[in-house]
Amino acid sequence: MQSFSRQSFGNKLKIAFLSVIVLSILMTGGLSYTISAVTLEQNALKLTRDTVARSAQIVDEKLNKLMLIMMTFMISQPFYDMLRDVVASEDSRYYKHLNDLDNVFSQARIAEPLIHSIYVSTPIGEFYPSSMNRNRGIAFADTDLYARIEREKKNMWVGGHEDQLFSGGERVISLILQPIFDTPVSGVYIVVNIREAGFRQLVQGNSGDDAFSFLLNADGETVYPVQQPLVRKAVEDGNLPRMMRLEEGSQSFELSGETYLLNYARLNIADWTMTTIRSRADVLRDLVVVKWLIAGVAVAALLVTLLVSGAFARYLLKPLQGLMKVMKRVEQNDLTARFASGSGDELGQVGLRLNRMLEQIVVLIDEVTDAQTHKRTAEIKALSAQMDPHFLYNTLNTIYWKLKLKQIEPSQQMVLSLSRLFQLGLNNGREITTLARELEHVRQYLELQSSCYEGLFTYTIEVREPELTACSMPRILLQPLVENSILHGFRDLKEGGRISIEIAEAGESRWAIVVRDNGNGMDEAQVRALVAAAGAAPGDSPASGLESGKGYAVSNLMRRLQLYYGDEADLQIDSAPERGTEIRIALPRKGEKWDEHA
Repeated sequence: MQSFSRQSFGNKLKIAFLSVIVLSILMTGGLSYTISAVTLEQNALKLTRDTVARSAQIVDEKLNKLMLIMMTFMISQPFYDMLRDVVASEDSRYYKHLNDLDNVFSQARIAEPLIHSIYVSTPIGEFYPSSMNRNRGIAFADTDLYARIEREKKNMWVGGHEDQLFSGGERVISLILQPIFDTPVSGVYIVVNIREAGFRQLVQGNSGDDAFSFLLNADGETVYPVQQPLVRKAVEDGNLPRMMRLEEGSQSFELSGETYLLNYARLNIADWTMTTIRSRADVLRDLVVVKWLIAGVAVAALLVTLLVSGAFARYLLKPLQGLMKVMKRVEQNDLTARFASGSGDELGQVGLRLNRMLEQIVVLIDEVTDAQTHKRTAEIKALSAQMDPHFLYNTLNTIYWKLKLKQIEPSQQMVLSLSRLFQLGLNNGREITTLARELEHVRQYLELQSSCYEGLFTYTIEVREPELTACSMPRILLQPLVENSILHGFRDLKEGGRISIEIAEAGESRWAIVVRDNGNGMDEAQVRALVAAAGAAPGDSPASGLESGKGYAVSNLMRRLQLYYGDEADLQIDSAPERGTEIRIALPRKGEKWDEHA
């Protein structure tokens, strides 16, 4: 260990990495198990698909056997003799045919136990097994079976329904056939009823206890009613036909928060699809043991890796942890923190250089703090000086002409307002004022502008919460905003301008100033240019896209807010051509002692 401690930090890392690599090679066996598990999973899914395909084949063979039995029935001599009388419209031997066909009916039912009954409808009468009780309450022509064969005009299978031809109302699945004869025969139909319960057992037979097998017709409906809630919900969802686009395949879908596998195969005899729904977890349950075995191997390897690598990490990170402690103290503004280490490796050298850097930072911070203090104070005063009233010339000119026109009292009022405006603006040399004094300042300004531009605009000032008037704020914030409205917003107006100033709370620790006008407004490009102008240094030219001087006072105001509040203040501009402009300033509440720039 002493020899290791004298190594360079690079060599220490190399040794640690070599150890981890050796462990990684040993864990390759775990990856082999993982590949085996994936292969087993694929084989399990393929086995499920093969099972559905075999089930579909069994049902197909059963239906094909039923078709062959009925073909044999239709080429039998008693049936042939009966058809010959039907063609000749001869009904005198009806009872003889009934007796002869009864034996053929019995042979067909013996050949296939699933057959419940056979019914033959002809123009000369009905034929059916003598052991069956015909339901005389309904004629074949009035049944849904007759309507469907007349509509389709072809041999067809009909899904599960209640038998209407014979007494008892047993549920059956029907095969409707038209006879094969030397000459065309009309009005002759053969109905073979198959027991639905037996057919259901045939469909479900090879699916297993954890799978639900059923048949879907071409319309996406079950061939016979299915009792399982899972199947009913999947069918009612209506997505099964969309998922079963291929002739044979497998799809996965989510239902009630669980993943299920949908396996299906088309039948050849009927236009039906053999469908099986099975939980994916049930299909893959044989993989649980393999997966737990793989997980156990992985956990064991992980524990060994953690033990070995942990010992190396603790040794290697000890000097780094010392550096982190020093850096955390520096993060907490403790610039007296210093790194101490007896090691002469690369980390020890880094610690020594960190100590030197901290000493230089302390010196630089003192210098930068002094420089920034002077710079910030100079910038604020420069911006405040730029915010002095630009309308002095117009105001004095207006007073002159009013005096010349002998309007003594209005002239005196304007002089008093101008004096009060300067008094409030100067604020005894302090940069911080109260909202009440700021509102009085902007009111005097608006009165003077009303005298200079008679009839051009009206204004309102609303303070929703009177206690806000005691809030502290930088001086001359509102005057640049209303100045912008008058000089630029109302530039094309002769009269009808409106300016509203609204003061309201904007949360527990913030309050807002909203200045609205109904002037010309600005398009999106002008608003962007106005915001971009705020990022320029004091004294720069206005941003591209603005007329000379337009928005200059607003951009200065935005820079003042950044200097006073940083990210705590928020200024939003909402404007559109011919819709006017709304400027909203959200400021944090500051205590009465907040006077750092006074």
